[in-house]
Amino acid sequence: GLRCQACSIRRMLDQLYRELECLGSAAEVGHIGTILDRHLRNSVPDSSSVKRLLSKLGTSKPPINFANLLVCLQHRNIEQNSHLASIAITSCRKCCEWGIALSILVEMASAHVEPDAITYNA
Repeated sequence: GLRCQACSIRRMLDQLYRELECLGSAAEVGHIGTILDRHLRNSVPDSSSVKRLLSKLGTSKPPINFANLLVCLQHRNIEQNSHLASIAITSCRKCCEWGIALSILVEMASAHVEPDAITYNA
């Protein structure tokens, strides 16, 4: 039932993580989108699953291009919010990817997501 569905989502996100981790910072929107489509198919993961995925990707070496990833998630109806952006910006900070962090702030504005204090401190 519900427990099997949660395990299935966790396995799918682990596979998604492994593929996205291999792409690194050179990942183009189209390539990320193809991987997301293959793994997500018609399902939309809940926000806590997406937060776990982003947090895990934040530790990957080389770092993933979070700006492109967030654009792809938005195109797949995964709700953008300041918390997801904060996770992504924090990961960019750890990897000294300031340009990507700034592009995430630009994407937030175009998605009408209001940054909060946590986002600005990330």
